[in-house]
Amino acid sequence: MSPKTWLITGSSSGLGLSLTLLLLRNGQQVIATSRDPSKTPSLVAQVTSLGGQWLSLDVTLPAPEIASVIDKAIGIYGEIDVLVNCAGYAQLGAFEAISEAEVRAQMETNYFGPLKLTSLLLPFYRRRGSGTIVQISSTAGIEAKASRSAYCASKYALEAMSESLYHEVNPLGIRVLLVELGAFRTKFAANCVLPASDMPIEYHNTITEQMIDAVTQGLAAGKAPGDIEKASKAIMEVVMKEGQGENLEEFIRLPLGKDNAERWKVKIEELTNTLEGTKQIWSNTDHDDLGV
Repeated sequence: MSPKTWLITGSSSGLGLSLTLLLLRNGQQVIATSRDPSKTPSLVAQVTSLGGQWLSLDVTLPAPEIASVIDKAIGIYGEIDVLVNCAGYAQLGAFEAISEAEVRAQMETNYFGPLKLTSLLLPFYRRRGSGTIVQISSTAGIEAKASRSAYCASKYALEAMSESLYHEVNPLGIRVLLVELGAFRTKFAANCVLPASDMPIEYHNTITEQMIDAVTQGLAAGKAPGDIEKASKAIMEVVMKEGQGENLEEFIRLPLGKDNAERWKVKIEELTNTLEGTKQIWSNTDHDDLGV
């Protein structure tokens, strides 16, 4: 496995940490990042002992400040082959309970963070005619559920931006990969954020409250089915085009987890049923002079 240089956001926990360690143990050059490395000195020491580097990077900072971190990262190895936008969190709660400020905070991390990093690296990738951008998305990017309006909005936005970008830069030799995670056993669920405002009483004992409890009391308690180490291995092999990741360059999306695949099937069926059920309407909205 020939070495590539990886820049990974959100490296202090979950997928970001798992992927960082796996790559280093497989001879890759990794620049791990997190908002405050001083809070995880043992992890920083572990990464550096394996030959990696660790930089401070808050993805919510203005683009010029993020640019300075990217310049520093490029200065370490002279290049960045793979960007992994992994930093993120989930804002849960009934739509009415989540404030505009909380929605904006969600978008700053989950959408504008990846947008800024991607935008800053694209000129570098364009000049050399190669590079890979890995966007860590979720089942929430293809199916919106109760209690997840803010989180799903951020992932839908990331999916749309990345899919459009794929069509723009694929002819330039730049790869865009959307990794859609199902439920995996990490601290992600335990770190979900609830609104500062109380949920209106009418939502108690409804699907909204049940969905919140499913995350905070179920997934957060280690009941998620996904193995994060297997997910990391899949991402590494797909990016490196080796092992189970050979001959998959044509796909923009990489769904991970059987639970995720089941949600895909449900969504596809829902869209198909909608299209068929509304055919009598959409098939009669064109100008008559266009013919059949």
